[in-house]
Amino acid sequence: MVKAAVMIEAGRIELQDFPYPQITPESLLLRVDLVGICGSDSHMYRGHSHVMFPVIPGHELTGTIAELGPEANNTMRVVGGPLQEGDRVVVVPSSKSCGHCFFCLQMPHRPNLCPNRTVHGFRNCQTPPHLFGGYAEYLYVDGNSWVYKLDEDFPSELAVFADPLSTALRAVEKALPPGLPNLGEGYGVGKRVVVIGVGPIGLLAVAALRETGAGTIIATDVSDSRLEMARTMGADLTLNARTTSPQERKEAVLAATEGVGADVVLECAGVPEAFAESLALVRRGGKVVEVGHYTDPGAVLIHPFQICNKDLDVHGCWAYPQIQFKEALLFLKRTQAPLTSLISHRLPLSEAERGLQMLGTEGVLKVVIAPWD
Repeated sequence: MVKAAVMIEAGRIELQDFPYPQITPESLLLRVDLVGICGSDSHMYRGHSHVMFPVIPGHELTGTIAELGPEANNTMRVVGGPLQEGDRVVVVPSSKSCGHCFFCLQMPHRPNLCPNRTVHGFRNCQTPPHLFGGYAEYLYVDGNSWVYKLDEDFPSELAVFADPLSTALRAVEKALPPGLPNLGEGYGVGKRVVVIGVGPIGLLAVAALRETGAGTIIATDVSDSRLEMARTMGADLTLNARTTSPQERKEAVLAATEGVGADVVLECAGVPEAFAESLALVRRGGKVVEVGHYTDPGAVLIHPFQICNKDLDVHGCWAYPQIQFKEALLFLKRTQAPLTSLISHRLPLSEAERGLQMLGTEGVLKVVIAPWD
């Protein structure tokens, strides 16, 4: 039997046993080494996601191949392969795009828009082989998947960041076009960026901004511990949104940006009010990248006049192309930023619910589950 933490309904998780699955020739079975608790998992726990319960959550994961079907190397998108049993890998949560829908045919450069993809950690687990999420001892990976082979010495504590870092990198990339930073158009070396919300994705964005040559990086959050970590990752100025008013934060940003506002604002908090604030903090002709709202926690009043009057570019950022893992793993391998220090808590599978409840509290950065602890 295989143990898994199952989200029965919003606000309720149970540890359950499932039969050890039989793989097909095209699939593999992954022994989960580490899985990160994502903010979207927390939103699902709070009832903000439209999923069909019960679900085994968990999509930020790394593991070791326990069983490999004879055709898996031919049916999967394998990067760094070929695969064999015993290899350590990371698995892209979303499956390959279908190849025949409107978005696959007319926008193939955005495979993240394919509505027919399946995503680990958000699939109903009632039907065999059940194990579609990382909060489990094993994960079933079907033939319609992307799998990246890891070097033998690649630490699991770094590999587990491949998914959130891919999201952070794409958010930074969203700010690049049209790529004329010397003319004030697009993100580039020396540009001033505000990151609203420095949970794990915001902190990874700060690290990416620092390594890509940002000028002044300003981070805002309600947690002193997260703001301290933002400084470690490279932020120049931090503002606690719990102890400052929106007007005080705006004045601080203006003071740090020659009185005009940030060139780019990345909204990583996933709080509706944070999006409204991003419109206030960005300069005229600047960019806002909305990366925090992967679930729907509600609405907020905004003034569209700000978008028009400031001539803003406002970009949504929904996940990433599956090939983004390649850049994320290279970044993880080469960066000097102490990313493993983002892991503040390591819990056994039996404490998955406690881990979800901890998210967003003071002193908590990245929580990971080690199913075999």
